[in-house]
Amino acid sequence: MTRHIAVASPKGGVGKTLIALQLAGYYAVQGQRVALIDHDPQGSSLIFGKVAQNAGVELPFVPTTAMASGFDLYIHDYPPGLANHYAPSQLVIVPTLLDAASFLVHTRGVKYFQELGLRVVPVAQRVRTDRKEQRDLLKHFSEGVVLRDRALYANCYGKGLTVASARGLPHLGKAQSEIAHLAQVVEREVQK
Repeated sequence: MTRHIAVASPKGGVGKTLIALQLAGYYAVQGQRVALIDHDPQGSSLIFGKVAQNAGVELPFVPTTAMASGFDLYIHDYPPGLANHYAPSQLVIVPTLLDAASFLVHTRGVKYFQELGLRVVPVAQRVRTDRKEQRDLLKHFSEGVVLRDRALYANCYGKGLTVASARGLPHLGKAQSEIAHLAQVVEREVQK
């Protein structure tokens, strides 16, 4: 059965592409045929594909701007803002930063996606528990997904790698566990 997962947020700069890339890498390493559809005119997922190509890395998934047949999973990386529909996706991953302004926009976005009938997986992104504001907002993610502020994610991007395909980097196991947990939450939501 072909599946579609959207990664979207009304706010830019919250890590949508990072999450889309990491999930694409995770599912591809698990043996699924994955297409990462880049809907953002900025083209960050496509840029990642070029970075990987220049680094001599063969990606286990296909970054593209168009739907193509023959894939098990399509991950849709949307630009900032809210669209009228996200079909054929029935689930949307909504990342946010943990500052008051971002979280307010995130909360409104989650409500909007739910009103469209989408299942929502909220993700707290670039979390640093040494910051009081983030600790206070983190309570809203007690059952959600938390991705820590790790230089590893940016380092992997710069090498054309996802954490699923990287090897021998510091804190790699922790990052891989975060992405695996995100995938588990996504799978749980898909089964509902």
